[in-house]
Amino acid sequence: MSEPTPIAVPSALSGLPTEAVAALRDARVALERLSGLDERSIELTRFGALIALGAPAESFTAHIERARALGMTDDEIWGAVLSVATLVGVPKLIETVPAIRAALAQSG
Repeated sequence: MSEPTPIAVPSALSGLPTEAVAALRDARVALERLSGLDERSIELTRFGALIALGAPAESFTAHIERARALGMTDDEIWGAVLSVATLVGVPKLIETVPAIRAALAQSG
């Protein structure tokens, strides 16, 4: 795998030492390479995890920016939402869909 498409560092992490952010990035890149998945599959998987975790809006923004850089469409991103809907439940969707919608509008 060549150098992966970057993910913007959320401003909420700005207090961390630069070395810590670099270590997190290096771990992410190493695990992506070990996964054997392409970047689009990795990003779709991450959307499912972010939804399940009820991640903050800034996380969705960072990953939607990366998805856009990979050429992913709104339909693919919403497809990830739908694919986990029955597993995460309506409360998680209520919590996360507005953040996804806002991030898509911001990056569109």
